[in-house]
Amino acid sequence: MNKWIKNIVICFIALSAVWSFNSLDFPEPKPPGLPRTINANTFFKDKVIINGNHLFIDTLKLNLKKIPQVKDLYTVSKIVVGKWAKLYTVLKIEESGRDGQNSYYAKNYFNLVGMRYPRKRKTTAIRRGNDYYSVYANWYEGMIDFRYYIEYMEGSFFRKHKRYPKTEEEFINHLYGSYNKYSKWYNDVRYLLRNFDYD
Repeated sequence: MNKWIKNIVICFIALSAVWSFNSLDFPEPKPPGLPRTINANTFFKDKVIINGNHLFIDTLKLNLKKIPQVKDLYTVSKIVVGKWAKLYTVLKIEESGRDGQNSYYAKNYFNLVGMRYPRKRKTTAIRRGNDYYSVYANWYEGMIDFRYYIEYMEGSFFRKHKRYPKTEEEFINHLYGSYNKYSKWYNDVRYLLRNFDYD
């Protein structure tokens, strides 16, 4: 009986140790040769202006350390993400919620669309957080990283189909399984794309 209890206690301690280790937030260096931060004006000069902790587009002024409303994110993403701005906005809603419903990773990592820390492509992430989620200096650098991801996945689509994706739904079909493997996510994203109301 004592041996049985001792084995249970040892198993419990081992499981607790594994759980504690997995929940720790270890920093991970960026891949060699990549800049630690990105100068937005290098890519979007005269359209996006960064001044201190604020981003300016025309008359829109947004705090980089405060997650904007979805309609404002969509406005910025039309410049930064380009043709896939609608996809970015829908993924933000699915991954971290609508206005005022931001997820843990959105609030603590500025990771609005559930990006995992990459090992191959370039990134603006400053480190790896829990469960390999990317951590960003602000929400805007997370958006730029999504653009990098999309460019990478357009290349993947091209290698497979010998052409680039034409629609968001076609692209989601390609991303499904690697970006997210759950059918609920897939169905939710397709529903949100069909009922998009920020244009």
